[in-house]
Amino acid sequence: MKTVEITESNYQDYQRIDVVAFSFAFSGAMGEGGGIYIVDREGQIYHANYCDDEIYIEPSHIKDIIPFIDDIQFGIFGNMSTNEDWDTIYLGYGNHLVFAKEYSDDLRKKVEEAKYRYPGELFQHWPGIILGFLGKEGCHLTMSDIWKLIDA
Repeated sequence: MKTVEITESNYQDYQRIDVVAFSFAFSGAMGEGGGIYIVDREGQIYHANYCDDEIYIEPSHIKDIIPFIDDIQFGIFGNMSTNEDWDTIYLGYGNHLVFAKEYSDDLRKKVEEAKYRYPGELFQHWPGIILGFLGKEGCHLTMSDIWKLIDA
C-alpha cells in the first residue's frame, strides 16, 4: 500500500477525493503535529501537513481537499461536527478523527468492543478499522505502519 503525499505544489490534483475519514492534528499534537491523514472510499490513504516545511500545505488549501472541514469544530479536549453527514471522535493529545456518519454506529461499537484504555490506542488503530468497514486490505493497518510507509 502506498500513501499519497498532498503538498502545496500538488493539492489541486486532489480536490475530488471521496473522503470517508480523516485525522487532524493540532500543530502541537502528540505524534505528527499538523498531520492530516485521509482515507477515501477506495481505501487510498493520503497525507498532508500544514506545519512541516518539507511537505507543507497552506492551511487554507486543506478546505479545497476536505470542503466540509469548516463544519468541524476542533478543540483542545474534543471536537464536534455541525454537518449531519460527519461525526467525530477525539483521539487524545491534540488529535481528532472525523468520519462519515454512515460508519458512526459501527465505529463506536468497535471502540466499545476493543475496550481501549486510553484514546491513543484508537489513534493507532483507526485507519485499519475504516479500511475494514470498506472491505479493503489493510484492516490491521496502524498509524505506525503508515508512518513507516511514508518514511520508506
